[in-house]
Amino acid sequence: MYEGSGLRARKKRDAMHRIQDTALDLFEERGYDAVTIEEVANAAAFAPRTLYRYFGTKEMLVIWDEHDESAMEPIRRQLVSLDPIDAIRQVLHASFEAMTERELAQLERRLKLIYANPAIEAALTLHADALARHLVGVISSSPDADLEAHVQVNALVGGILGAMRHWSLSAAPTPVMVSIDRALAVLERGVGRSSAHLRANTGNPPASTSAGKGKDQVR
Repeated sequence: MYEGSGLRARKKRDAMHRIQDTALDLFEERGYDAVTIEEVANAAAFAPRTLYRYFGTKEMLVIWDEHDESAMEPIRRQLVSLDPIDAIRQVLHASFEAMTERELAQLERRLKLIYANPAIEAALTLHADALARHLVGVISSSPDADLEAHVQVNALVGGILGAMRHWSLSAAPTPVMVSIDRALAVLERGVGRSSAHLRANTGNPPASTSAGKGKDQVR
């Protein structure tokens, strides 16, 4: 949405924060569907065309995060010595630790709005897909041909989205990063071993065991 760290970029970023703050206030007060971009623009004292130019869509008023694009270079640096899961974990931890209380509260507000409104959640999925394609290019020298990179990145992005959704809808008392850490741990164990872990916790037998018993009964 913006590039660079010069005066113009900082002024644009500050304006986007003011607009987003206003939008969140209105969406929480009146409901997302009941507020138009024009009403947000009027309340924030900006022209509607400025909001469209900065954010593109109404959904991005909630989704926009200034750290999305800037996170790619730290991930690239971490990949020199770490695997993708650890690299993303390190970058996310650093990002969360650098957040002020206000920024953390803002993130939580955004997540609650996203997962309470299907239109915003759908837009977040598309936004995350674009970030995933960018990330594939970061971790692979042949992104178009590297199936493993695509699978790894989409699993990571999907896991993080799933963690944020679970955190929001379950009203978890712990910080959202705790849920993200748990999701990354599931990915580290792998789908097969994580499924076995779930079965052990629920007492359900492995599917293959049940199928085998069925075959024995038929015989």
